[in-house]
Amino acid sequence: MTLALGSRDEGAGAVAAASRVARDVFSDNPVPALSLAVATGAGVIWTEAFGKADLEFDVAATPDHVFRLGSVSKPVTATAAARLVTRGLLDLDVPIAYWLPDLPAHHRATTTRQLLTHRGGVRHYGPKDLDPNRPGGRITSRSYAGRDDILALFIDDPLVTRPGSEVSYSSFGYSLASFVIEAAGGTDFLRLIKDEIALPFGLPSLAADEVMEIVPWRARGYFSARELEMFAQASPGAEQPRLNSAYANVTLSNPAFCWAGAGLLMTMPDLARFGAAHLEGPQSRISPAERALLFTPMTQASDKSPPLGLGWRVDADARGRLRWHHAGATPGGRASLVVYPELGLSIALASNLMTAPGDVLGPSAALADAFA
Repeated sequence: MTLALGSRDEGAGAVAAASRVARDVFSDNPVPALSLAVATGAGVIWTEAFGKADLEFDVAATPDHVFRLGSVSKPVTATAAARLVTRGLLDLDVPIAYWLPDLPAHHRATTTRQLLTHRGGVRHYGPKDLDPNRPGGRITSRSYAGRDDILALFIDDPLVTRPGSEVSYSSFGYSLASFVIEAAGGTDFLRLIKDEIALPFGLPSLAADEVMEIVPWRARGYFSARELEMFAQASPGAEQPRLNSAYANVTLSNPAFCWAGAGLLMTMPDLARFGAAHLEGPQSRISPAERALLFTPMTQASDKSPPLGLGWRVDADARGRLRWHHAGATPGGRASLVVYPELGLSIALASNLMTAPGDVLGPSAALADAFA
């Protein structure tokens, strides 16, 4: 637990209120582990963890454990893209065929801005991607030698909407954007994330969820009985793990096909620091122009999506407070990042289960109440 607030009494009260919120979230949402953190531009002001990062070895979760970010990887990617724009390396409105000339015709006029705001018309995951009986099995159980293997998953499929016409959420769209970003930046995507985000933002835990590598402090991922039932319904006839407890170990889940959209890891203190690095002030890690690019809404609200900035959702909570946010869910991980720019707060939480906590915006608003 870290504290850097006004008076000692004010700080103790805020920490006690935050701890109550966190314990309620943990008790109301059965998960093996839950980690939370709140930061301001000056640094982390509170962090706490509950439960077990590893059930088999009875390892208590701590704020030092790294969790799967799922789609919270998208704001990281977008911020890296904004930094390339500032340096003149990336033009978001040039057709992506400028960098990837061998694309099929229906993608060539698409822009990076469209891909990063889910308006590129690229499909999202579908039943065929998760079918274990297809050649190669589920896309999460395959290995990928490089760009061509990843593009082969979706690049020849028909567009679901005309590029630029409407929002249609797509992690594959972020995979395509990552290859543009690689070409513009002149280096591979994961190296670019390290150079543009991890090192300058001071986030030592930011890394790819490399399934074959030893990643220190990576929380083990789990399936719940409910999640196994969901997979069974999606893949009838496929063999499913049998449970002798409330959870099962996540089977091999390789996110190499979507590093940019759902494949990164971080501790919650580092994720909160990442969010806080976007706030105005002397500790900001982005320029005013980058802030405007990331957080000026580029789409309209719909029944499927709040207004979107570049990689971030931009709206207000129930009390009318402006917030920038994104959530994610991936096998073995659920994460959320909510930044309240007017309060100067960044709030991060994660578990090692895909579907819980279900509501992440409510607890984040309650934590904002505690420290406002």
